[in-house]
Amino acid sequence: MMRMMNNKTNVKIFSIVIAAIFIIGIGALAYTQMASPTSNGGSSTVGVIDTSRMMSQDNPIYVNAAQEFMSYQSQLQKDAQAKIDAAPDDASKQKIAEEMRENLAKKDQEIAKSVQDKAMEAAKAVGDAKGLSVVMTKDSVLYGGVDITDQVLKKLSSEAKK
Repeated sequence: MMRMMNNKTNVKIFSIVIAAIFIIGIGALAYTQMASPTSNGGSSTVGVIDTSRMMSQDNPIYVNAAQEFMSYQSQLQKDAQAKIDAAPDDASKQKIAEEMRENLAKKDQEIAKSVQDKAMEAAKAVGDAKGLSVVMTKDSVLYGGVDITDQVLKKLSSEAKK
């Protein structure tokens, strides 16, 4: 093999054969990607959602959740303040304050999970209706995709009225 490589003509032929195999391989890969049923024009199967709009006044589910949390927080503070005022020592007061913070954090997580679950259900329903294969957050997509934020917000609005 080494003797054949010493001849410059053989090296050129060998290089051309390797280059041809590489080009044919790349062409075959490109053809299979273009023939794939899931790639209908690239970004047409990717939906994007603007999360900043989902967590704003545009989203009635989010607004209701924020009101629920504020109401819970207000009631919890009143209850905790009454217990703190009646507590005999500082250790008891600190324990009551810590319990209040834990309850508030737990309620915050419950409400956030509820909002997230509803938003995901709405995004899935809109994505399925539009024939999208993937729905991602807008900040994770460099370019392209179909923005379905408005449709998801409309779906959430209709669910909030029920």
